[in-house]
Amino acid sequence: MFSIGDTILYTTSGICRVDSLIEKEFNGSLVSYYVLKPLFDSKTTLTVPVDNPITNTKLHQLLSKDDILALLQEYPSIEPYWIENENERKKHFSNILRTGNRKDTITMLKSIKNHQIGLKDRGRKLHACDEQTLKDATKLIADEFSIVLNMEKSYIVEMLNEPIKQ
Repeated sequence: MFSIGDTILYTTSGICRVDSLIEKEFNGSLVSYYVLKPLFDSKTTLTVPVDNPITNTKLHQLLSKDDILALLQEYPSIEPYWIENENERKKHFSNILRTGNRKDTITMLKSIKNHQIGLKDRGRKLHACDEQTLKDATKLIADEFSIVLNMEKSYIVEMLNEPIKQ
C-alpha cells in the first residue's frame, strides 16, 4: 500500500504522486481509492481502487537510484529481439508496458530502436503501433529515470539512444 505523498509509477499514466486516499460507496460497500496526480499533467486527477488486483499490477514504487544506474550500465549489453507477427508483437509489447517491468521495458525499447534502424537502412519506417509503443515506453522510462536521478529527460533519452548508435 502506498502513502499520501508517495511518488509512484502508474503504468497507464506515468509518474504520479499519491495526493490522498478516499472512500467511495460502490455496490453497497465502501471502497478505498488512491487519488493520483500525474506529475507531468497537472490538469489530470486519477482515482484508482486500492484493493483491485488488476490495478495493483499497474502501480509500482519508483526504482532506486542504484537500480536505475545498474539498468543503464547493463543497457549496452542487452540483446534486442523482434517478433515478426505484428499481432503477437503488439500483444507482447502491450503486456510489457502494462506490467511495468523496467528491464523488460528498456529491452523492448532497444529492440524497437534496433528494428527501426534496420528499416531506415532499407528506406522504410516503423509500423504506427510500434512507433506509439516506442513513444510510450520512452516516456515512462525517461520520466521515472529523470526524477530519480534528478536529470533532464532529454539526457536520459540520449543515454538510451547512445548504445544504438555504436
